[in-house]
Amino acid sequence: LALLVVSSDTMPTLQGSTRTAFLLFFISHIPITLLVDGQAFLPRRFYPQVLIDVVDWYANTFKDNLMTHPVLPWFSSIVALEVLFQLPFFFVAVRALLQHDGSTHSDNNVISGSGLFRSFCIIYASSTATTLVPILGCILSDDDTTMTEKGVLLGFYLPYLVFP
Repeated sequence: LALLVVSSDTMPTLQGSTRTAFLLFFISHIPITLLVDGQAFLPRRFYPQVLIDVVDWYANTFKDNLMTHPVLPWFSSIVALEVLFQLPFFFVAVRALLQHDGSTHSDNNVISGSGLFRSFCIIYASSTATTLVPILGCILSDDDTTMTEKGVLLGFYLPYLVFP
């Protein structure tokens, strides 16, 4: 069971399956950012051909025009934010979620709902939500995709708006 412990001056404390879900989210986002999303910002020569082919296959198969090369400058700048600022936070979050917070709880599956980690989480969530608004708007207004294709793309992008 996911347990949330709430006090009046903190956000809910992450424990149990909730903590595990966040841990898996941040762990999985590290290679996604480096190997997939990063291709929209970093020069493609930094990537092996097989990874370039995977991203091209994804963009063509699912008609994700944002990931089609050449990438639009506004989207590349959003991915730059992800690579330069969010990616380091993913490592911080994984480390924090793996460490015991020193609270009075007896298990190691607790993250305190106060302090620096809380602040970083709020900054990350705000940044992610802000950058996803134009991305979702672009997907929804794309005349080259059907409603079904838009729905599939929303399925790829919306979890990053809902989860953090």
